[in-house]
Amino acid sequence: MKRLVVLLVTALLLCSCANKAMTRYETIVPVLKKEGFEGAAKKIESKPDELYGEKSEWLYHFDLGTLYHYNGDYKESTRHFEKAEDIYDDLFTKSVTNEAAAVVTNDNIRPYRARPFEIIMMYQYQILNYLAMKDVEGALVEVKRAQIALEGLYQKDQNRVNDNGFLRYLCAIVYEMSGEDDDAAISYIQATKAFDNGNIKMPSEAWQFINESLAKMDRKDDLKSMNRTPLEQTPIATEAREKGQEIIVIGYAGHSPILGEMYMSGTFVSGGSMHLNYKDGKTGSMGSITLIAPPVPNGNGGTFHIGFALPEKKELPQRVYKFNVKVDDRQVKPEKFVSVDAELDKNIEEETPTTITRTAVRVTIRTIAAQIAKEKTNTDNGIFNLLKNIAVDVGQSQLEQADLRIGLFMPNSVYMTRIPVDAGEHSVSVNALGNNGQIFSTYDFGKVKVGKGQKKVLIAPAIE
Repeated sequence: MKRLVVLLVTALLLCSCANKAMTRYETIVPVLKKEGFEGAAKKIESKPDELYGEKSEWLYHFDLGTLYHYNGDYKESTRHFEKAEDIYDDLFTKSVTNEAAAVVTNDNIRPYRARPFEIIMMYQYQILNYLAMKDVEGALVEVKRAQIALEGLYQKDQNRVNDNGFLRYLCAIVYEMSGEDDDAAISYIQATKAFDNGNIKMPSEAWQFINESLAKMDRKDDLKSMNRTPLEQTPIATEAREKGQEIIVIGYAGHSPILGEMYMSGTFVSGGSMHLNYKDGKTGSMGSITLIAPPVPNGNGGTFHIGFALPEKKELPQRVYKFNVKVDDRQVKPEKFVSVDAELDKNIEEETPTTITRTAVRVTIRTIAAQIAKEKTNTDNGIFNLLKNIAVDVGQSQLEQADLRIGLFMPNSVYMTRIPVDAGEHSVSVNALGNNGQIFSTYDFGKVKVGKGQKKVLIAPAIE
């Protein structure tokens, strides 16, 4: 009877373990709405272990870096992103196969390694932090780290392109500010390729600056080699070069999706195939998928019924979809450079088959182990056996939780514009607009002083 009590208590404890990712979202977001970016950051810092824990240390610093970035505390944001970079570098050198505990429990027991687009966002934020602080040398260091990271992401999976036009474009701007025109031209070419292979159409303003830079370096033939026709005129970019100064506005629109759970169930034939059914979170209709089922220990070609949860995109309400910028008497509409929503779709599509296979194998192994455990602990007491078997089944099933970890405060989209200006003071304001053009919030930067040859970066974080 003592053994039964222990089993039952263990099962109950397992049942009470909530998914920390959902706890994190439900705890922090209400604070964000009431107390703003700084209030949300303070909430996170007050409960780091409860909300994140050791296995989500990268997310802890990424989320704090993001919130402080929005709050305009660029120095504190930089500090957290530097820690996130160090954690990422450390995890990158460690093999996922060494994290054997995840084979018998769930993916949440593994250190969170960050999704490719989160790594890219981290470097985008960090470069912009330094530019906002007028530290071009610091931005240049981050550019070089970002380029190494992009190369690493590509090498990890040769069949997937983890590049980003906006990050490459930022790198080019920093090289320009550093007087390294050759490197700027190379980054502009890389940006062109990344936009062509990505989910965002090349912004027309960016295309002007790319053409202008390559023409200056006598490298327009590089565009022809990519089957692109060079522009004959680049009025905005030419004006920026002639004046020598720019006001660069970055707008963060809406709140990026988070992750919810999609339940899948079906049959697993060891060494054969697995057929799984699920409910599509977008359409609500039922779907199915069939994959190869690798052999599992003690499977003996048997057929097992399995069920488990997987992460799926959960969209959040969004009010802001675009921006309007006013510099003195000049009105400009920034263009979209990044869609985090589309990046998450791509990531889920690429990762789901691998995640399904890993999870199904893990659940099947635990199912087999549970059956063996029940058989070996049977007694002559039927009631005892029944309660014990229920406890074992409940306990092993509760071990499986979908990994819902993701950065909580990324924007749904990133917008940008570069406005040529004369040296001196300029009145700058940014309206965050709804889908139908209604104004939801205004960012009044007042009189912005732009020094000779300077590129002034302003950030409008409309995460709503």
